[in-house]
Amino acid sequence: MKIYWPTWLGFFAGVAVVIIGLLTGADLHEKWQLATRYTAQVSFPFFLITFVASALVRLFPNAWTRAIMRDRRWWGLGFAACFLTHLVALLVYNWLEGRFPPAGFLDRGVWAYAVLLAMILTSTNAARRRLGRGWTILHRIGMWGFLVIFALTPYLDDFLTLKMPDDNPLVDPYTLSCLAAIALKAAARVKSRWKRRRLAS
Repeated sequence: MKIYWPTWLGFFAGVAVVIIGLLTGADLHEKWQLATRYTAQVSFPFFLITFVASALVRLFPNAWTRAIMRDRRWWGLGFAACFLTHLVALLVYNWLEGRFPPAGFLDRGVWAYAVLLAMILTSTNAARRRLGRGWTILHRIGMWGFLVIFALTPYLDDFLTLKMPDDNPLVDPYTLSCLAAIALKAAARVKSRWKRRRLAS
């Protein structure tokens, strides 16, 4: 299977910010803390593009949004590649903190990466045909689950190792971006229903 550039971009973005974290931290602890934080942060745009791709092409059909929709799988795999570098950084950071293994089987992070792995393994046309509706359910749960994780970043600081906001979490850029993504999804759904009703009338 040929891997397209959004996936490579995600991988190299993750590796690049790990290097930046290791170069800028004052000590080994801070280096890996920054690497963990940066990889989570740089993963977010890849996720967001994947999440809103279908809504964008329905609301604003043009060459740019169609290209994003066409490559949505590769943007999703770019997010996965970048978020896996986050996992590596997180494991090293937890090892330095004396928390290795860092989580039990009931930890939200374990389940998040289990779902992510399942989505990666089923990111082929053949898997989609074999799984049918199960594929849709898996990927929908996965995408909305990660949206919740990013939206609740102010409350999940231990998982993503991001800086807690000093004021209301609703002004956190992750929360605001996720709310905007939900609004786009809702608007696209409304537009599709309105279009179907107009054609049926």
